[in-house]
Amino acid sequence: MGAGQEFVKKIRPLGVVLFLVLFVLFLYICFTAGTNPIPGYESPHDSVYYSQKGGTLEELKTELEANVFPKLEGIESCAVSDGKLKVVIDSENFATSRSAILRYYDESLFEFTKKES
Repeated sequence: MGAGQEFVKKIRPLGVVLFLVLFVLFLYICFTAGTNPIPGYESPHDSVYYSQKGGTLEELKTELEANVFPKLEGIESCAVSDGKLKVVIDSENFATSRSAILRYYDESLFEFTKKES
């Protein structure tokens, strides 16, 4: 029996325990990832409200400018145009800020543009 085979034979029970601990840690990380990007923020209305039921994109723009954009980085401008809210985000923070906005509102309400530095 070689040195590697002896090591595997000795570590067997400990290896199973180590594997189970790592698996539980992996599951914990998977289920807790994607935490709230803006702690404490709750959208006052859902996306359907802004797209159909009497809400306006101007109202959404005001909500974002007051409560969301100050907590995100890289937001350059926001304007209503062609039935969508056009948000310009700098290229460095584009992915993070865009995904934070889309966590609360549907993508069909927006047109995101990356501003090159």
